Amino acid sequence: MKNRKNILTYIVAALSILVTSATSSAAGHAQTYHGTLTGGTFFCDGNPVPVFTVTGNWNVNIDPATPAQVTLNVFYDGSHHLSFGYNALMLVSSSGGVYVFAGFGDAATATLNTSVTPATFSWHVELGGGCPPEHPYDSLTYFGLANN
Repeated sequence: MKNRKNILTYIVAALSILVTSATSSAAGHAQTYHGTLTGGTFFCDGNPVPVFTVTGNWNVNIDPATPAQVTLNVFYDGSHHLSFGYNALMLVSSSGGVYVFAGFGDAATATLNTSVTPATFSWHVELGGGCPPEHPYDSLTYFGLANN
């Protein structure tokens, strides 16, 4: 009886290891990309508005087991505008090294293109609410390049 228990214990342990290995290899591994923001485009009713020069940095963490995470540190005309972290971007599509993520009820879209060197990044947000004087734009796109 004791040998049967030991054999059963070994079988259960071996199966657990196999399931864990298969699950983690199927899911892939986490990847982190980071770089600098090289510019931004602002729009009011679909028309480009030359408002600010955008610089800063960005990070994107893609983990197949969880929603993607993005952090931004943005400067407008050399002055700090925002530090931002969002950890619930949902993958919308992935093809040939181009990843498209959405967040905030699809109001924000992040695109990471790893098929080019260096990788490129963009963050697009639909703000809505018109173009008030305090921010004369209703959507914006930040873009940048990965650090190699």
